Amino acid sequence: MTCRKPGRKSARKRSLARGINPFLAALVLLGLAGCGGHLANFDAPQSPDSNGPAGAKLLATMLGMKKNEAAAPGPQDRHIFCPEVVLLEGTEASRAYAGTPASSANLRYQFALTETARECALDAGELKLKIGVAGKVLLGPAGSAGSFTVPVRMAILRKSDNEPEVSKLYHAKVNVGQSETEADFTIVSEPIHVPFIQDHSEEDYSIRVGIDEGPMKDEKPRKGAKP
Repeated sequence: MTCRKPGRKSARKRSLARGINPFLAALVLLGLAGCGGHLANFDAPQSPDSNGPAGAKLLATMLGMKKNEAAAPGPQDRHIFCPEVVLLEGTEASRAYAGTPASSANLRYQFALTETARECALDAGELKLKIGVAGKVLLGPAGSAGSFTVPVRMAILRKSDNEPEVSKLYHAKVNVGQSETEADFTIVSEPIHVPFIQDHSEEDYSIRVGIDEGPMKDEKPRKGAKP
């Protein structure tokens, strides 16, 4: 995981899609489809089953389904298999430090994604997806209470060419109180439409999510896809 210094901006690079360099650069390096994202080992202990209001149970409630459920019925009682959601390795966390060299002692704060959920259905001949992400803001020894903005990228990739069908950047506003050392957050996307190909949509699409602190703009969906 690359350590970031406060105020350091990500360099602009060319990638599969402009404007989302940190996220898509990781996709390119890891080979896109087929790369398995996983959570790193953080200084602060993480427990996916005890994330409180920001964990999988809340996401499941907001999405109306169980976390990582394999399928959801369509409006015509068809069984639509949802694409897998993966926390992309290298973008599942971000740290900021108060000085150099970076160390646990001068860690200011850390953003960490901990849980994902999704649901899908057939809607007017298109595949409709809704994606949820939960995470934490953790203060380090050099950190202080305040407001934080966590940028989270959600991208739906076509398996046919490993390029984004839709890519959207969301921002979670998080406040860590004076007597607190961490705060939870959740982000649930609006319904996102992509072309429907078959009931086993996990064979056509994959979903990648991660923290993206690159240029703050969305990638335009491919022609014919609804935002």
